[in-house]
Amino acid sequence: MYETYWNLSRKPFGYRVAVDDLYRSKAVQSAALRLRYCIDNNAGAALLLGASGLGKSSLVQLLKADGTELRPFVHVAFPRLSPSELTRAVACELLQQDNVEDLPTDVLLVKQYNCLLKHAKQGNHPVIVFDEAHLLSNDTLDEVVLPLLNLADTDYGLQFSVILVGQAVLGSHIARNAQLRERIAVTATMHGLSENETADYIRTRLADAGCEREIFTDEAISAVMNLSGGNPRRINRLCDMALLVGYSDQAQRIEGTDIEALATEILPAAA
Repeated sequence: MYETYWNLSRKPFGYRVAVDDLYRSKAVQSAALRLRYCIDNNAGAALLLGASGLGKSSLVQLLKADGTELRPFVHVAFPRLSPSELTRAVACELLQQDNVEDLPTDVLLVKQYNCLLKHAKQGNHPVIVFDEAHLLSNDTLDEVVLPLLNLADTDYGLQFSVILVGQAVLGSHIARNAQLRERIAVTATMHGLSENETADYIRTRLADAGCEREIFTDEAISAVMNLSGGNPRRINRLCDMALLVGYSDQAQRIEGTDIEALATEILPAAA
């Protein structure tokens, strides 16, 4: 709607971040390095922690795209399923079968073990990701996640990784589970962008959309940083709406006061 007015080839600030558009902040690079270390050393399980909107799911997709040997890549995002339902969801993806309803849990574990062993012999490294894992119940952690990690203890020839992705409270849940805590090899924590990274992020996104002039003043960028806390999702929403309102008002640039005026409208929805 506003692209023509600002001479942009496309919207620079999307509500969903594609893998190619993930900004490689220091926090993202550090987290990616830690996760890759866990995988490359067949260390078992890793935690990826961070608030909503920091790009955890995008980082998981980046890991999937960059690791051609990380097959099969199971990404489960149904934390509210019961333990038996989640076990079957993982089995369906791992075994690449549409339906495993008729198989008891013990048989599923054997089949998953054989599947993992087969992939190890083929040189593959399966990855199983539990997204929104802070919502997993204690029973689910004990009955779904732990049995998978216990498989690794039965045969050192197995090569696979489990990644638990969630908000910071997940770390506290794991700390209270002695068996699971001992199996976490790496913890990667996502943080918001710094002030310099926020400025670079905004200008990079605009440049990638064909922008050839300064649209956001330095004061506007500072306001975005202060109000968003460096959270990329909040940055996107603030900047996107600022461009829309600026177009509506026929503004020449986005000022700091424009960002502040939008804060009460945008930030509650972005939290």
